[in-house]
Amino acid sequence: MSGHLKLLNKDDIAKLLQNMSREYSVFVPVNKDGFVSFKEFKKDKFSTIPYSNFYIPPAKGFLFPPNMKNYIDFPWEDTWLKPGKKALFGVRPCDAQSLVLLDKVVKDNEFYTERRNNILIIVQGCNSPLKTCFCTSVNGSPFSYSGADIYITDIGNDFVVEDISGRGTEYLSHLDHAGHEALVRKEEVAARSINMIDNDLNINSISDILERADKIFELNGTWEMLGVKCSNCASCTSICPTCHCCFVVEDVIELVCHEIGDGAKDFDPCMLNITMSGGLHGSSPQGYQRLQRRLMDKFCRTMKSIGQPFCVGCGRCITACTENIDIKDVLRLVIENEAKTRKVGMSQKIINQ
Repeated sequence: MSGHLKLLNKDDIAKLLQNMSREYSVFVPVNKDGFVSFKEFKKDKFSTIPYSNFYIPPAKGFLFPPNMKNYIDFPWEDTWLKPGKKALFGVRPCDAQSLVLLDKVVKDNEFYTERRNNILIIVQGCNSPLKTCFCTSVNGSPFSYSGADIYITDIGNDFVVEDISGRGTEYLSHLDHAGHEALVRKEEVAARSINMIDNDLNINSISDILERADKIFELNGTWEMLGVKCSNCASCTSICPTCHCCFVVEDVIELVCHEIGDGAKDFDPCMLNITMSGGLHGSSPQGYQRLQRRLMDKFCRTMKSIGQPFCVGCGRCITACTENIDIKDVLRLVIENEAKTRKVGMSQKIINQ
């Protein structure tokens, strides 16, 4: 195994990026006004910075159309959306996994696919997950390889580097093989990180619960109770790495409605008050109904269509929420209320007998 893993001293990162920049426009993490963002690498010197994750998910920065600039209040870099080959250094595993999910549903969008085919993803394992992270509850891990072309693990003064897709072979071939000590350190770092994340949510059971209880929750007021704090500001959807309805936010009424009629409601961002949310001729949904739709789409319908939730557990929606709503708490309440509902139903059945 050690023959497949290489060792890269942190002092030599700039040299690696310099080599890549002959083929790619290379982007690296920088702290800009308190937000971790991507900046194009143009110097022969580069130093790593501590960061939990990028504020803007890579997909929305580099793969989504320009109308995203009207959807998220953030100082966008024009270079992000220019066509051409790009390499993103330091992408977190949750964001790499979001690209794998998006590839399954946005594969027919020309803007997305053209840029996706020309992007190299260099994933850096997450040594210090935040309390808001829950990737292990959604079939992920802070050291998942999913979606990575090159994978790096920070073990102190060095990175352990792995060529996952074969697209980075020529850039890594000159590096020394990682020795036993480095590999042991890599496993220790990963194990410690994974143990830092709470893993008390059973997403598969939540999918079953939502499918079973959706209509019941609507009748007994559970959805209304869960959505009472939600202001429908759409901060959660705007920075979610997998939410993609915003592909058609701009001119959505004029363009999409006229083109595809009633089907346009399928593209309506769940948390925004656009008339299509209730159907083209229906009333706008109440706030809790938008939260209902968001949860049903992410944790139930996608489980049925692609076999996994459309959530990577990055926790951005938690940190961005203006009302301090924690989606993990909401999902726990879903489980609790369904259990209570089922218990009441069983009791009533016994009484009726």
